[in-house]
Amino acid sequence: MIALVRSEVMREPLSSRLLFPWWERRFTYGEYARFLDRLGGRVVVPMREFARGAGDLALRHDVDSRLESALELARLEARRGLRATYFVLHTAPYWDDPALLPRLRSLQELGHEVGFHNDLVTLQRVEGADARAVLSRELERLRGDGIEVVGAAAHGSPWCHRLGFHNNYVFAGWDEPRSGYPNRDVPEKLDPREFGLEYEAYHVPHDAYFSDSSFEDGRRAHPADFPLAPGRRTILLVHPDHWDSSAAAKWQRLGSKLARRVTRRD
Repeated sequence: MIALVRSEVMREPLSSRLLFPWWERRFTYGEYARFLDRLGGRVVVPMREFARGAGDLALRHDVDSRLESALELARLEARRGLRATYFVLHTAPYWDDPALLPRLRSLQELGHEVGFHNDLVTLQRVEGADARAVLSRELERLRGDGIEVVGAAAHGSPWCHRLGFHNNYVFAGWDEPRSGYPNRDVPEKLDPREFGLEYEAYHVPHDAYFSDSSFEDGRRAHPADFPLAPGRRTILLVHPDHWDSSAAAKWQRLGSKLARRVTRRD
């Protein structure tokens, strides 16, 4: 049975986006390490193994923009003998970085799984791309360099909210209607099996699901605050984008963001 707990992705409050160094001050690598230390009694596995029935806690990471932060979390997990799944986004800025494939191999060498963070319908709607061609090309690129990819996870692009579609609508069998996303038409439904995809993250059976995409009183939910009850098969989604070495590093990151925006306007 699938029981969704705090599973609905919420749009981030404006206050959180503008003042994330304050609201996310607990999202530091040191705090994440302390959180991981609490998982000693759980059987933590990547999503691939969880989907096959193993383990009682799956650690999932959607890497929307900061691959370097994902590697920091991955090292902390590996030091504790924990393995997770990192879904990498083919529309992210890091995708064109020459260091992408070596970094993904590093994730695998640490014992982690690499998955495909699906933004295919966004490319169809916004750029007129051929989803079949894009998926084939990107999976071939990853697998051709030794990256084993058998799982996908739909990306919640801002375009999804703006245009009312869900990225899972491109896949037959994973395309059930989603509340708030009425535009289900796509040029072609793709069969996941044709592309060697065994599972989709939102369709993996579980008892409980927690995500740091939820908010309380304008504050992003922290994994340490989730009631991870033993005996319940649980999926935990943690986005590496929100984690830094310190609170001061967050303010520096905000300053860099603002400087880039000013530069683009000029």
